[in-house]
Amino acid sequence: MEHLGTIELYTERLTLRRLTINDVNKVFNNWTSDSEVSKFLPWPTHENIDVTKTVLENWIEKYPQKDFYQWAIIFNEINEPIGTITVVGKNDRTKMVEIGYCIGKKWWNKGITSEALASVIKFLFENVGVNRIQAFHDSRNLYSGKVMEKCGMKLEGKLKQSGLNNSGICDHCLYGIVAEDYFEKKLEKQKTST
Repeated sequence: MEHLGTIELYTERLTLRRLTINDVNKVFNNWTSDSEVSKFLPWPTHENIDVTKTVLENWIEKYPQKDFYQWAIIFNEINEPIGTITVVGKNDRTKMVEIGYCIGKKWWNKGITSEALASVIKFLFENVGVNRIQAFHDSRNLYSGKVMEKCGMKLEGKLKQSGLNNSGICDHCLYGIVAEDYFEKKLEKQKTST
């Protein structure tokens, strides 16, 4: 893999970019303070804006590292951050990364998360040289699985009682996609569009 760091990515409706300290109010108001957003996530709902500020400062400090990937999901229509998408784990030897994401509930069920994930998958396979991308979700959070499926990831199994989040111990559903399958599907699309 050739790590490139958190560089800006663009889709039809979104800009994926680094967070700045100026984003703190929007981050807190749009998702980190909402217990519905963090219901199936491992981090606690932020009780006050100082918690969000500390988290942002930690991320900002890591941005110079080429193997650190933490994007704000900017909805261009309102030009503010509405969520994040992150490489939460990686193994350079196997060229594997694990993705995590969250988005404010006002923007649920609008295809925004899958649009962001598809862009990150493309970037990681085509620019970074990743071989495998995987993600987990709590088995009770079916919408997260639908996002992964929409982006070409396949359910590989359920790990019983392997996770812990704000809803307690949970079964984790594991989704994955490998470079070979990604590029094969891309080639098929190119053939059918010509």
